[in-house]
Amino acid sequence: MPKLSDATLLQIIADGETSTVELKRASPRPTEMAERLCGMANAQGGVIIVGVEDADLKIIGIPNDRVALTIDVILRATRQIEPKLLLDPPEPEIYELDGKRLVVATVPSNSGPIYQSSGVCWVRRGTHTIPLGVSEMLELANDRGLVSWERQPAHKATMEDINMERVKAYLGRRSEKSRSNGRLNHLEKALVGLDCVTTRSNGELVPTNAGILFFGYEPQQHILQSDVVCVLFRDELSVGRYIDRKNITGTIQELIDEAEAFLNRYVAVGARLEGWKRIDLPEYAIEVLREAVVNAIIHRDYSRSGESIRIFYYTDRIEIHSPGLLLPSITVEQMERGEVRSKLRNPVLANLLKDVPGYMERLGSGIRFMLSETKRLGLPAPRFSESSEFVVTIYKAPDKDMNETRTVPANRYRQGEFWERERVMDSEHLGSLDQKTRFSLAMRYVHEHDSITNREYRKMTNISEQTANRDLETLVTQGKLKRVGKTRARAYKLP
Repeated sequence: MPKLSDATLLQIIADGETSTVELKRASPRPTEMAERLCGMANAQGGVIIVGVEDADLKIIGIPNDRVALTIDVILRATRQIEPKLLLDPPEPEIYELDGKRLVVATVPSNSGPIYQSSGVCWVRRGTHTIPLGVSEMLELANDRGLVSWERQPAHKATMEDINMERVKAYLGRRSEKSRSNGRLNHLEKALVGLDCVTTRSNGELVPTNAGILFFGYEPQQHILQSDVVCVLFRDELSVGRYIDRKNITGTIQELIDEAEAFLNRYVAVGARLEGWKRIDLPEYAIEVLREAVVNAIIHRDYSRSGESIRIFYYTDRIEIHSPGLLLPSITVEQMERGEVRSKLRNPVLANLLKDVPGYMERLGSGIRFMLSETKRLGLPAPRFSESSEFVVTIYKAPDKDMNETRTVPANRYRQGEFWERERVMDSEHLGSLDQKTRFSLAMRYVHEHDSITNREYRKMTNISEQTANRDLETLVTQGKLKRVGKTRARAYKLP
């Protein structure tokens, strides 16, 4: 790794501790330093900077007579880690900022071994270093390719649980572009070659997890966590009851198709006229939504039992929650810049699906497509985040882009008719008075009159009661207002 510039190092320090940066006033004992290095090695890598006060980010430096000792402690710590951890560069570097010396140890990103110190496998989570539990160890081993969940036998599955007609149809499509016509006569042999069937020690053939997910009659009977839960909310905060909910089950292809159908059912489409030509203006980029759904279903961590993919449709955004964290060496920042290298968590499923037309044409470039497509359409860029799971948030088109003409799918009125009709009618007002402007009016009114009610807010903005309630509750969530009173007597004041 090239030496950091002074400006870069100063910026890293100014940004404070993160999942890849730890600041130390002085070097701790070798054992504690080993835990910190181990945690970064088992996560995304990072840097440990010694000579900075982490509380106020003040650069205090290391006394000249303790610089060599600090470097020695770090190197001793690397030798306490199994397997031995190699820094990049191999020795900690000395930097001088404002006449004060710092020591920087850089831990490279790692997609291979799992490291341990003092018999414990540590991992960096946010700004903390914590021990991995047994289930997390298995998940990490699956992430690193040390254990392949896809190729493991599916729970209590037999060959009778595989739909051979699906297998024939799949192999028939493949044979059209290959020389494997004979495979249709040896289905079980073909399934073994596709890693969809494995052989037990007694010679018995059994389906793998990948085989059940792709060709099974009822995959969720054997892999409970492989369903997709879709929920349509009536507000931006999910504080009210939901309008529609669907638990989608089936094979990988069926999960994708049904999730797409659920979203299409509720995506409104506006339009503008250019001459005699109608130009559709959907409130979301449909292809971006589909790409996000495909990525979630193919790249999620299926080894996490009890965790399903969840798709939450709010009034202003769609969130797709995928179990599992990003693979090692991939960061949220890289995704936001479109610099993600192609890396498959579930290569067996991905390779199966890419042979089915219409699903994975953008293998390895899906994130870049999502960014470029939203930019091309003038829509907000998707947001990527991770904590205990990976979340993609896709934002609705600004209301000003939807107010010329709006059409709503007919079946959109079948559930929650009142709310949906209000939402469509509100678009007439929102086009001329956007949410930011409404918020400014509300805050000015509170400063002048000490409080504001839903009725007063509706009167000044000419919006519905439901939209007014959503706006005021959003201001509460942002910490700008607080609630006083209950139900119809409720008012909103400064906190």
